[in-house]
Amino acid sequence: MIEQEEKFIHFVSCIKWLNNTWRLLNTIKNEKDNPLVAPAFPFALIEYSKPYRQSRGITRKNVKGFILGTMYIPLKLLALHERITNSRDQVHAHSDLTVMDAKLYVHEFKGQRYTVIPQNFITGGEELSNIDEIIGLIEATLDNMYVKEKELENALPA
Repeated sequence: MIEQEEKFIHFVSCIKWLNNTWRLLNTIKNEKDNPLVAPAFPFALIEYSKPYRQSRGITRKNVKGFILGTMYIPLKLLALHERITNSRDQVHAHSDLTVMDAKLYVHEFKGQRYTVIPQNFITGGEELSNIDEIIGLIEATLDNMYVKEKELENALPA
């Protein structure tokens, strides 16, 4: 496989992941009372973020892997995109202590040691109220990507 082919495979995979996210978010939107909404929404944000995180390949063993840039995202939706990918990195796929803003208090009382850890309560659903905007972000991004997909496909060697 040559790098051009691998780049195309990654690009088409990014489209697939964004379409998966779009379908999942629409299901969440239409089934608000479903008890699976709470775990499904963070998963959707992780799936959305896949294209924007490193994907290693065969042809790029010794260099940085494939990452979809933000050039397909409409400028007016870039801040929403950044919030989603940051929440993926700090809350959903990882647990950054900086977001928790936790403090540790150690007290002794009558020879017993007690610890208290107050911290931010993070549900992972903080962006759920913006579901329509997120769906719009994905649709606009995919519209731009479908054009590029045809260009990349036409440039592939026969």
